[in-house]
Amino acid sequence: MAPSSDPSAPGLVVALDGPASSGKSSVGAAAAARLGYRFCDTGLLYRAITWLALHRGVTADDAAALVQLVSEIELLDDGGGRLAHVAVDGVDRTDEVRKPDVDVAVSAYSGVAELRHALLERQRALAADGRIVMAGRDIGTVVLPDADLKLFLDASVEERAGRRALERGVAPGSAEGVEILEELQRRDDLDSNRIVAPLRAAEDAVVIRTDGNTFEMTVSLVVNQIRRAEAVRGIAAATPAGAGSVAFPGRAEASLERPARSRRPPTRPTPIATRVGFLIGLGSAVLRAIARAILRIRFEGDSNLPRTGPLIVAANHASSADPVLIGAFLNDKLGRPVNWLGKRELVEFPLTGWAFRIAGIHPVDREAADLDAFRTAMRILEAGQVLAVFPEGTRSRDGALQSVREGVGMLALRSGAPVLPVAVVDSDLAWPRGQLLPRFGSRVSVRFGSPFKVDQADPAAPAGSEKRDRRAATVAATRQIMARIAALLPPRQRGVYAEDVASLER
Repeated sequence: MAPSSDPSAPGLVVALDGPASSGKSSVGAAAAARLGYRFCDTGLLYRAITWLALHRGVTADDAAALVQLVSEIELLDDGGGRLAHVAVDGVDRTDEVRKPDVDVAVSAYSGVAELRHALLERQRALAADGRIVMAGRDIGTVVLPDADLKLFLDASVEERAGRRALERGVAPGSAEGVEILEELQRRDDLDSNRIVAPLRAAEDAVVIRTDGNTFEMTVSLVVNQIRRAEAVRGIAAATPAGAGSVAFPGRAEASLERPARSRRPPTRPTPIATRVGFLIGLGSAVLRAIARAILRIRFEGDSNLPRTGPLIVAANHASSADPVLIGAFLNDKLGRPVNWLGKRELVEFPLTGWAFRIAGIHPVDREAADLDAFRTAMRILEAGQVLAVFPEGTRSRDGALQSVREGVGMLALRSGAPVLPVAVVDSDLAWPRGQLLPRFGSRVSVRFGSPFKVDQADPAAPAGSEKRDRRAATVAATRQIMARIAALLPPRQRGVYAEDVASLER
């Protein structure tokens, strides 16, 4: 049953506090969605005021002018109960209020007593109907001191800076990453020591430490706490069935300190494959022989293959045969091994785990794939090795390219590694989904494109304008990569990127 977002249904008023980049917004929104609660990030209000003040030239010491800006700010529902968009004069400004210049200035503006007072009743009105998770930096202490449940998300400044860096497509150890760390340290100091509503956990708040947690772990901890509080108040049955939460063993307090890690210890990392040793060579040779015995395989563009340096191999994924057709043959053609990211269960299985490790399969927890996969991938490329990825993440249902997330674009931008587009043609016809074995004698082509580096400039920006924000750059980089793959495929397999091929050809 889908979670109900009916605000009239029984539920709690949940105050979710924490420092900058502690995950209040993303975690709170995910937990609210899972439980059918509304969600409000009050930080959007302060960001919107800050953006508008900067835009109008209003300084932080002009309290009267700041208060007048409040009436121009409107929070918008995204249709799912989440007040996740902000509008100024009817224009959606959500993207603008999240830019770095607002990051730098928001603490100074949000410390203005008159402004906080002007926004106070507005925030309380949003929570009046109940069944809401409200996130901010003083929700439990000032805005909603009588909230049914108060939670405080916390993490070390280093952990929070690393998360924000990756969100922006910045390597945590880079110069920009260090700037983010220093800015968060500055904001922590300002927020904690300001006279008006300083950042602190309410005395009756449950503090949740998130260092080392995956996103889903933290969401589950928040969901569990809300469910416990509902049960105490006798309204647990009102929460939607099927919303799901993860129960951690032992006392609640203990599980908050070390959630899930005690249940499932980290898997040891796979060493980066740097040479085609005996076992990799033998295994690849066997797989090549089997593939050639079953399929009629043709390779095109072998001359495009770089023999040295870091390389991202990005391919379409239409069949279970694709990893063999790419990996086993590329090992031989490149004279060096291909590293892959794979679900951790592959290397944990007793009988075959050792073989997958030798083959360069690097385990990634699927519940933490975004952060862990990125770190592992960067480690491989920084070592000057080959990393193969399927940007689609899973096999296509009809052999045509599916829409992808921007992970491969971010990886290409941040690593600076060249991308080798690869198209596996007609593998879906040779081995259709749901069929136990491939069709003997089927024709399959593997086409290697020319390696390229993604364009970091904004092709749509007019001359002399500032470079677009990193989010847009990552999206554009991803489309470049997918367009190059699509251009190597026949029209029937180009899928959602067919139009990008046309623009590429122009």
